[in-house]
Amino acid sequence: MKHNENLTCIYCKSSKVIRHGKTATGNRRYRCRSCGKTWVIEKAETIRPDIVSLTEAYLSGRTFRDLVEIYKSSPLRINKKVREFLEGCPNWEEYLDLCVPKHNIQLVYLVSRNFAAATVSNPKHSMYVAMAVDALSNVVLGFELNEKDDFNLWYRLLERMRRRGISPATFMTNGSFHIEEAVNSIYPNSTVRLFYHRAYRDKEIQCCLARAPLNVKLINDAIYAYEVCNNHNLSRYLKITNDKFFHEVLKSSPDYFCKRLKERLDNKPKIRIEGLYNAFQSRFEKFHMLKTDPFPLVNGWIARWMVQPLDIGFSRLSIYMQLPVVTNFRLFSCGQIPTLNIFPLESPKLTTFIVEIAARALQIPIFYNRCEMKLDKCSLF
Repeated sequence: MKHNENLTCIYCKSSKVIRHGKTATGNRRYRCRSCGKTWVIEKAETIRPDIVSLTEAYLSGRTFRDLVEIYKSSPLRINKKVREFLEGCPNWEEYLDLCVPKHNIQLVYLVSRNFAAATVSNPKHSMYVAMAVDALSNVVLGFELNEKDDFNLWYRLLERMRRRGISPATFMTNGSFHIEEAVNSIYPNSTVRLFYHRAYRDKEIQCCLARAPLNVKLINDAIYAYEVCNNHNLSRYLKITNDKFFHEVLKSSPDYFCKRLKERLDNKPKIRIEGLYNAFQSRFEKFHMLKTDPFPLVNGWIARWMVQPLDIGFSRLSIYMQLPVVTNFRLFSCGQIPTLNIFPLESPKLTTFIVEIAARALQIPIFYNRCEMKLDKCSLF
């Protein structure tokens, strides 16, 4: 290798300096042939994504090995930085209570999923997560982790919900004895129903849409369902910002309402509760970070799922709050509540938001027409 005539050793001042490869970040390294020492004169600036973006990428499905190309560090160090960040994030339940001081809920789905976790105390290397999910918004109201699915798992979750002031009129389950026993212990006045009621409700709505594509009856039923849900945030928002009522805006968009309702029925596995627990199952099948405490990762994943925008441009948290707010994972990680958007009445985004809430309210499987889907009992004819 030739000497570099323009450089002298920074240690012994010798001119016998040669190039000595590059660093991992692409910086030129030099070596002195006289004293044998190496150094880097100019450090190229390495632009790395911030920790919030890095964590979101990981929660969305990227592995640590994938992130090495982005963050220019070892998988072990990225693992450590992501875990430290998640450990510093707010508890999702506390953050939700901060955003919504008073909960008005008609129906809660109780679901559980098994996932892989290499824990010392459990030789099966698996754990369960129990989730309580709001039927209208699909927002996770609370979750609990345990090594197995049992009564205590559900009791802890429901008892904590009760202390937070969450008192649903109805719970919907898969028929689990553990769940029903826990509900009866904590919420003796609530009703427990099975998931098949959802399929029946969907068939009722599909029947109505098939007989009258632009269905005034369904719009009136949606307005009634919205009022029964007893969350007045959106009504107050409309009255203050546009001097209009919920039913006025909804009735002015019947074609869009029926179109969106049909989309929700056609895409049920993706945009309803099935989409939530299937995504959880898919992401948590192989998670190396779960070798210690899985709570920070589960907490972060749920939070991200709740605050990320849906296909309509608003998040599940926004729908739960029933306010057109801006939410994102960065705001959550800092503990900042969502910021409110002020839309004029003619804004397509506001119409989209109102129609979405109306369609979801209509689909809640506690409102029945009791028509038995028979033509002679149909109120449309």
